[in-house]
Amino acid sequence: MLLNAAAIIGPMSRQCQLHIDVTRVGLALMAVLALPATPREYALEYGVGLPEQSGYLQTPAGGMPGTASSERPTLAEIDLDGGRYRWLGARVDFGPNGETAPAPPFRLRLHARYRTIGDAATSTVAEAFTIRGGVFEGGDSVRSEVAFDGLTLALTAAFDLRAGLSAELGPQIGWTAFDFVMRGERHRSDRAYHVTTFGLVGAISRELGNGWHIGARLDASPAIEGTGSRFAAETRLGRDLTRNLNVALGASVEEFRYDDAHKQDLPNRLKVTRRVVPNLVARVRF
Repeated sequence: MLLNAAAIIGPMSRQCQLHIDVTRVGLALMAVLALPATPREYALEYGVGLPEQSGYLQTPAGGMPGTASSERPTLAEIDLDGGRYRWLGARVDFGPNGETAPAPPFRLRLHARYRTIGDAATSTVAEAFTIRGGVFEGGDSVRSEVAFDGLTLALTAAFDLRAGLSAELGPQIGWTAFDFVMRGERHRSDRAYHVTTFGLVGAISRELGNGWHIGARLDASPAIEGTGSRFAAETRLGRDLTRNLNVALGASVEEFRYDDAHKQDLPNRLKVTRRVVPNLVARVRF
């Protein structure tokens, strides 16, 4: 299932492909899933949310000076500050090995999440700007589309701190497919590439009784040369409707950045701050 999730992301967003080393990722996942004599619990979740987005999409042509306006266009000026936000997640919990004595103080937890994020709008340019070596003049009508589809994989150690309170922490890798198109009568701009992020993810959850629980999650992926950065915080309040079905209401905020100044004079420079309030999640356990 997780390997299929990695395969899905390849052809998304027109011609933009995530150049993931599927062989290495697949071998790592199979090594974890092949842990001997380990009880497992599986969960699938589907979530939707209402995003509010701000930031800019600086897009030059070949990194040449003068081919893009600094920190333009902003998402607000081309009406790409809303749109869709959906995700499909999977989780595998590994229980203690019955042949191990004593049992380790934690259990492994493998996470995968595929997200589709994007917006499309027709707007009128208020103030001229340069992008991909061409100019959209004030008064031009443009059709804009943007997507930030992505896949994240994380392997965490989950601890029971005390009755009803648990936490987890571990490394995370992510891939984001950025796809941006603007079409007008004078000019057309197309840009698509992928961005990799590396970081840590941590979470804490507490049982409140009567099937209710609350949780928070933090993602921190600082920029390394050639990679993007992503920082996110999410909180949820949920309830178990049955032993295997849970629903939750939550909110999240995140910031995604990328620039390739390490390889060209005028970089592609992205900055997107995203608030998703509310989001609704349904989770099924097996």
